[in-house]
Amino acid sequence: MKLLLCAAALLCALPALADAGKTWTTSGTPEFAAGKLDGVAVLSTGELQLAPQMDKVDGLKATFVWDAAAGDDGSVYVATGSPGAVYRVRGGRAELVVQTKEEHVLSVLPMPDGTVLAGTAPNGIILRINRRGEAETFADLPDSYVWDMALGPNQQIYAATGPEGRLLQLDRAGHVTERLKVKQRNLMCVAVDKDDNVYTGTDTDGYVYRLPREGKATVIYDAEENEVHCLAITPEGVVYAGTAQGRPNQQQSGGQNPSSSQSGSLPAPANMQGAPSAPNSVYRITPGQGAMRVVRFDRMFVLSLGLVGERLLIGTGPGGRLFALDPDGVSRILAQLDSPHLTAIGVAPDGQAVIGASNAGALWSLKKDLSEKGTYVSKPFDADYLAHWGRMKWQMRAGMGRDVRLKLRTGNSREPDDTWSDWSDWASRADGEPLDVPMGRFAQFSAELSTHPRMESPALVAVEVSYKQTNRRPSIDDIAVNGVSVLKAEGRSAGRPQQGPPPSPPGRNGRRPSDRMIAWKAGDPNHDDLTFDLYYRGLDETEWLAIKKDITDPNLTWDTSRVPDGRYQLKLVASDRPDRGPKEALEDVRVSFPLLIDNSPPTADQLRAERQPDGSCVITGRAVDSFSAIKQVQVSENSEDWLPVFPDDGILDSPQEEFTYTTGVLKPGEHVFVFTVTDSNDNTGSGKVIVEVAGPGK
Repeated sequence: MKLLLCAAALLCALPALADAGKTWTTSGTPEFAAGKLDGVAVLSTGELQLAPQMDKVDGLKATFVWDAAAGDDGSVYVATGSPGAVYRVRGGRAELVVQTKEEHVLSVLPMPDGTVLAGTAPNGIILRINRRGEAETFADLPDSYVWDMALGPNQQIYAATGPEGRLLQLDRAGHVTERLKVKQRNLMCVAVDKDDNVYTGTDTDGYVYRLPREGKATVIYDAEENEVHCLAITPEGVVYAGTAQGRPNQQQSGGQNPSSSQSGSLPAPANMQGAPSAPNSVYRITPGQGAMRVVRFDRMFVLSLGLVGERLLIGTGPGGRLFALDPDGVSRILAQLDSPHLTAIGVAPDGQAVIGASNAGALWSLKKDLSEKGTYVSKPFDADYLAHWGRMKWQMRAGMGRDVRLKLRTGNSREPDDTWSDWSDWASRADGEPLDVPMGRFAQFSAELSTHPRMESPALVAVEVSYKQTNRRPSIDDIAVNGVSVLKAEGRSAGRPQQGPPPSPPGRNGRRPSDRMIAWKAGDPNHDDLTFDLYYRGLDETEWLAIKKDITDPNLTWDTSRVPDGRYQLKLVASDRPDRGPKEALEDVRVSFPLLIDNSPPTADQLRAERQPDGSCVITGRAVDSFSAIKQVQVSENSEDWLPVFPDDGILDSPQEEFTYTTGVLKPGEHVFVFTVTDSNDNTGSGKVIVEVAGPGK
């Protein structure tokens, strides 16, 4: 089963419209994962549950925790950097075992005889620490970094090193044998199964190599990412591989991943600045059967892996989140810790795990038992404007001895601070309870989950908080008639949500000349639905007459055939009453410039024809309209094609235009000249003149 857990690219809960207001709903893994976790876990199934107990371990003084491994005595040994030291964790406290002269102890390996091996950087020395805490050189390797060590079933010691990409095998006397040399710079991790098959991951190309006890090494997986940073092997031989790619993969030609070290530099994640720009993954590899991605993380590195029984622990960074993957494929965020990079996981024989962090060195002890109480604080929600906050309700699974309760606070700054309100009283009714909080643009809820010892956890599935923005007046931004604006551009609502298409360009499109295509733009800052009333009146009138009311689409066609010619104004009223009701609704009113209604056709009159000596004819006339400018004059002789006629003054720009048309030489007989005149409102009129041409001898 493939899981997608986008815990770093998280979405804020979005408001859903409701009749009496709006609802802020928080549900699902991405939304819950955006909040702060304290003793609670976010499951990939989209719910909150109590997490296992986790306690801070005191006594550590280091900047980096690079490795953690359990000894047979039940202690967990920890490798640190700045300074390079080894600590032992037992009884809830970290005790310094030895502080070396090396800058970093990158790896630690407890041995069956009670000694501890410590792999260092940048000198590539493996130290052996006896029971009295005395350190001596066990092996001086030809490499700078001893990234990781593992113990084989016959007490063979394997060391993953860099920057020359070597896997070394050491015996109990410290004698070194090179088992594998690869083209990649660093072998970042090593693990051994019960059959002495050795697995190692590379910092470039993202390979996982398998080296059998005898025979040739093979690549058993080529990850999409360019660095395999950590490995874990189950007793059944299943290999888990975690990646730490810093940026999207290019054609892999051996280029160095920024998260990996080069000679003389600090080891990863000391070089990690901010979140990676590429996703990372955990892969499940079954040798001989193939591999699959089981978890994917956006903008996080996978820095450590550990097995507690059949549960896989996953340490990530930045963000300091500890994840777990259960055998049934359910993943969860177990904890969000104070340090940004969780770089080490060591599991004691009793099943308790020690989590180590870097870039603010720290240790935590993860218990097997559930926390009896945990809290969750949501990411602040933005209502976009000052709002009243109503009831809060939630969905949960609980029962006797298990409980969930919530509270709310509000404010007017994006990040909660001292100006925010106090938390409300705890609400305990999941079916809805009113909240005593002041108005505010932002809100945040906190949930508390609790259970009795040795009982199951309650589960919080979804939270709904109703709210209603303080009403703001809608805004009409433009009105257009036949595609031409009839309002001044005042910029009254720049940046507000707009309702309505842009005005359509003028054109006939089969409409009647009396049709006026009216469109408008309007918006509401509360995102309320709007309704519109449209009126008209003549310039000499005092009463507005309705064209249409309760309009929902921001355009209509006005048939002006029953309106006398003249100049009129339009009035548009926008109201948010569909969402606000009559008592709270607000309106915006805009009145247009005067516009001309002209449905009467122009005429072509005073047509006179005068014969010319050359056999042609000069026809003069006049195009006249009551209101509109003449925009076209045409002539057709005996129903032939229309020809343009030009005004005597050269420009068609007035309601009255004198024109002259000269024909060609006319043949004997009757000639009918029809003149059509069109005004600027596409009204058309016509007139005609008949010219008789006598034949020869008449």
